[in-house]
Amino acid sequence: MESSSSSSASLNRRASRTCYRPSPSKLVLVVSWTENNPRKRFYRCPNYWVGRKCKYFQWVDDEICPRGKVLIPEQRHIILRLQAEDSTCKKREKCLAMSLILALLMCGICLCIILVFW
Repeated sequence: MESSSSSSASLNRRASRTCYRPSPSKLVLVVSWTENNPRKRFYRCPNYWVGRKCKYFQWVDDEICPRGKVLIPEQRHIILRLQAEDSTCKKREKCLAMSLILALLMCGICLCIILVFW
């Protein structure tokens, strides 16, 4: 039974990547971040949320284990927090570099003034 479900899943993955509307569209690959399906990829029609709302939807990834449903959002939260900290550090580094350049420039001007009037 397991082999038949895995073979049907692989057949679904190789299926056509267009929806079945009167004017077919190329499907869009999207990543779900819901609590039950964190980081689970799926294909949907580009018109899924607009206009006449095509309802084409197909999962790409297999079901996520219960531990993964807890671990993946925790790790994503950590990554997002670290990215925010990195952005803050880069801004601080740029500010400190500009302050250092300005201080060195001021010291150079002061030294020139002292040498000229000495």
